[in-house]
This record gives sequence, structure tokens and C-alpha cells, in this order.
Amino acid sequence: MGDLLSGVLSGLAIGTCVTYPLILWLTRNLRGLPPNRRERRARAELDTFFKGQLP
Repeated sequence: MGDLLSGVLSGLAIGTCVTYPLILWLTRNLRGLPPNRRERRARAELDTFFKGQLP
């Protein structure tokens, strides 16, 4: 019984840690909100990196 309870609790904890950010991301994208500062900076860094890689 203890193993079952610990398995259920760990499954809930892992499910929450995975599902909550996914739901936040989906609601932000479906609403059309602008990306936050960290995401804008990451995209800008990726753009500058890949512009330097193209011939």
C-alpha cells in the first residue's frame, strides 16, 4: 500500500511539473501574447548565431 501511494504521489508531482509549463506556454501562444523578455533574448541570440553560420 505504501508503494502504491508513493507511486501515485510521485506521478502527480512529475505530471504537474511537466503539464503546468506546457499549459502556460499553450495559453500564451493561443492568446497571441508577446513573448517574454527571456524568450525574445534567446530568439535574438539564435538569430545572430545562425546568421553567422549561413554562407
